[in-house]
Amino acid sequence: MGVFDFVDRLAAYGHMEAPSRRLNLRYRYIVEPFAEAIAGARVLDLAAHDGRWSYALAHAGAAEVIGVEGRQSLIDRFAEFPESEAKARVTLLCDDIFTDLEARVAAGERFGVVAVFGIFYHITEHYRLLTLIRALDPALIIVDSEFVDVGNPLIQLAIEKTETDLNSIQRFPGQDKTVIGIPSRGAMEKMAQTLGYDCAWQDWETLPPEERGKVRDYFRTSRKRRMTAALTPSA
Repeated sequence: MGVFDFVDRLAAYGHMEAPSRRLNLRYRYIVEPFAEAIAGARVLDLAAHDGRWSYALAHAGAAEVIGVEGRQSLIDRFAEFPESEAKARVTLLCDDIFTDLEARVAAGERFGVVAVFGIFYHITEHYRLLTLIRALDPALIIVDSEFVDVGNPLIQLAIEKTETDLNSIQRFPGQDKTVIGIPSRGAMEKMAQTLGYDCAWQDWETLPPEERGKVRDYFRTSRKRRMTAALTPSA
C-alpha cells in the first residue's frame, strides 16, 4: 500500500491514469529518505497545491505541517482526502508564499523542515525565497524542481500561463502570463553555499528502469530535468 493510493478515487485526479503511481514513487525519493528529520518536526510546505504533500509529510511523522497555497480552490480539495490522525496535523492557508514567509520571519517562527516541492521553477526570486526560509532556521530544506542540468550557475527565463493550477499564480488581477526562472544545478549549489547550507542531490538513478515510466521527467537526457536537492546547514 502506498501513501497516495487514495488519489485514484478522487475526481480532481480523474483525468490521469493511476496518478498514485507517480506520487508514490516521488514519495520514495523526496520524503522517505528524510523520515528521521521529518519525524516530530514542525514542517512548512510551500505552494502546497491541494495539500497532498502536506498530507504525506504528516504521514511521515511530522508533528505539525503548515501548507501555504495561493489558490483557495486547490485548498478546498483537501476536504476530500481521507480522514486520519495524520490529516489532523495539517493546516492549509491561502496566501502568497513570500507574504507568508515574511510574516513568519517577522514573528520569529521556527521550522525543522521546509518543503519546496514544485514551486522553485515557477518563480524568479529564488534567492529571496531561500533567504527567507533560512531565517526560519530549518535543519532541512527539500527542493524538488525542474533544473537546468549544468554546473554553470544560471537561471533560464521562460513565460507561462497563470490560468493553469500547476503554474505560477497571478501577481496582479487579470495577469494571464508571467515570467518564471528555471535555475541550473550550479545555481542551486551556489545559492545554498552562500546561505550556509550544503546541497546534496538525490540519486534517482537507483530507481530501476522498468519503474520509471511515471516519473520520466527525472530521467530526461535533455538539458532540463526534474531533480531533488536536500539542503542542510554546513558544518
